[in-house]
This record gives sequence, C-alpha cells and structure tokens, in this order.
Amino acid sequence: MLSRGKFIVLEGLDGSGKTTQLQLLHERMQQHCKQRKCFATREPSESFPGLLCRGISRRSIQVENETIAMLFAADRYEHVVGELLPQLEQGNHILCDRYYFSNFAYQMLSTDLESLLAYNKKAMDLLHPDVTIYVDVSPEECAARRSTSRTSEELYEKVDTAKKIYRNYMTAFDALQQSERVVTINGNRDAQTVADSIWKFLTEQVFDKDDLI
Repeated sequence: MLSRGKFIVLEGLDGSGKTTQLQLLHERMQQHCKQRKCFATREPSESFPGLLCRGISRRSIQVENETIAMLFAADRYEHVVGELLPQLEQGNHILCDRYYFSNFAYQMLSTDLESLLAYNKKAMDLLHPDVTIYVDVSPEECAARRSTSRTSEELYEKVDTAKKIYRNYMTAFDALQQSERVVTINGNRDAQTVADSIWKFLTEQVFDKDDLI
C-alpha cells in the first residue's frame, strides 16, 4: 500500500510565474511517477464558494470584505474535504496553485490575521502542505509581465495593492514559521532555471525515496 502522497503548494503574486512553475513541476512529476498519480489543482476551486470567489476577483460580484475572507475559507474547506484529502490518502501527490497563505496575504488588506486564522482553522487542522513554495518576484516586475499578456486587471492586481499583498505574505510567513514549511525561490530568472531550482529543492529536501515511483 502506498504511503500518503505529498501536498505541495505554490504561492506568489499575480504575474510571478507560479502557475507556469506548477505546470512544469506537474509534467516532471508525471514523468517520474508510475505507481502514484500526480494531480494539479488550484484555489479558488470548483466548489460553489470557489466560483463565487472567482466572480469577486473578476469584479462581477460585489460583497463585503469580511464576506470575501469567509468565502475563500469556505472554499478551502470544501476543497480539502472533497478533493485533497481523498487523493492524498490514496497515495497520490497534489500540486496546488494557492492555498491559505493566499487567503492571508490578500484578505489582510481588510481583515486582521487573527480573524483569518480563525476562519481557516478547520481546513488548517485537517491539512497542512508538506511545503509551500513562494515564487518571489517584485510587484513591479509582476505588473510588467501582466501587461504583456492581459488586457485588464483583476481586483488585486494594481501595483500599490500588490506591494501591500507582498508585505502581507512576509508577515504571514513570519507569524507561522513555527508550524509551516515555506521555501522562497527567486522567480526573476527564466522559467526553466526556476523550475530546476524547485526540483532540486524537492528532491533533496521533501521527497522520500518512495515518492517518485
């Protein structure tokens, strides 16, 4: 019987390249894993609260800030119970584009960290990542990258807002350093070099000998 799979989260500002890195890592793990499956997912998820969260990010739905924070936490709980834990218990690996550190960094714009931790407590009690990989790119560089690929900005993408979100990430990482494993990867390099750095870290520091089988 396979041991529990690894749960790996990628975090970063919009435009940092974290989604590209998740895709590259997913492809690499699929090449190595024959007995285990490797799934890629994201938050907000496909749950009903998650669909509402996506509408909020696109500004097609407007609700109070506190409601936004709770909806993201509700989506996370649905995601953990309905998708993440069942797959991990079967021995499959999961790569997730955003998890609760995104909730903290983005919703700390209007809600204190203590409240956000309370909203996320049930999900956090059930599932911590084996590692959270933060793809570190400055807000200014993220904006420059987005300008070449997007015609409009979402709710949290303005540079001044992104600077606050960046600081919130650092605050949350510092506050939870005793309970969370977070590694920062320099994202200011070409995509393949960043991918190789992530892979080197995982194979040396995270994966057990039977994880890539």
